[in-house]
Amino acid sequence: MKKQILRRFMGIAAAAIITVTMQNPVQVRAAEKFDPVFYAAVYADVAAVFGTDAEALYNHYIAFGQKEGRMPYAGAAGGEAVDGIADTAAVAAETSAVTDDTVNGIVTIDKLQNDTSLKKKMTDAEFQTAYNEALKIVQPLVGLSREEQAMGIMTALRNMVDSGQVAYSTSYPHYNDAYGYLVNHVASCAGSTRTTGLCLNMLGINYEHVHENQWCHQWCRADLDGTTWVVDPYAYTCTPEAYAYWHPLADCGQ
Repeated sequence: MKKQILRRFMGIAAAAIITVTMQNPVQVRAAEKFDPVFYAAVYADVAAVFGTDAEALYNHYIAFGQKEGRMPYAGAAGGEAVDGIADTAAVAAETSAVTDDTVNGIVTIDKLQNDTSLKKKMTDAEFQTAYNEALKIVQPLVGLSREEQAMGIMTALRNMVDSGQVAYSTSYPHYNDAYGYLVNHVASCAGSTRTTGLCLNMLGINYEHVHENQWCHQWCRADLDGTTWVVDPYAYTCTPEAYAYWHPLADCGQ
């Protein structure tokens, strides 16, 4: 019953917004079509209510998702305008862009390799929010080499520190997870590592959290096409290991 009421409200809200938009036309660039398969796979909180109903998902985006900065299709900017609904559901089973584990090159939240470590003490909603924020970092990296993807992640996360957007903390709520880094904008090296790991996992890259849950410097030891790399935004490092568990700036007796 609650779902039916919410669906009806979505339709009314979407219609109202569309009406206002038509009465006040503005010049915008040509918009792409809304991708319901992508939207449902990436935003599990929305899919939990509306399932795979393309029209309901579209109405949610128009009424709420656009203002919330959600992405309507792969590669879109958050909150981007759309022009109708793409018929992706009909071809989803026939395209390599959509698999059981990934959508357009992004691993879905329920298939992340290191999910238990990444989630730490986050609620499901907090984990989804962190995932959504990380999506903005990893989506532009799809299709690049593994080395370029790792470098892109490290650079984006490091820039958040250098710009003052993320502050160091070992006490603020979520200091040691991706919600702290991407939402609360605070993190210890543990939080930096889990945020890096979330981004790596979303691109299908396996990694090891070095010194996890230890009072020692932590970083990601990532497998990039058979070569092990150190990926550590806090140390501004993204480079192949010189030897097992080598780190250019840290030595905790591994």
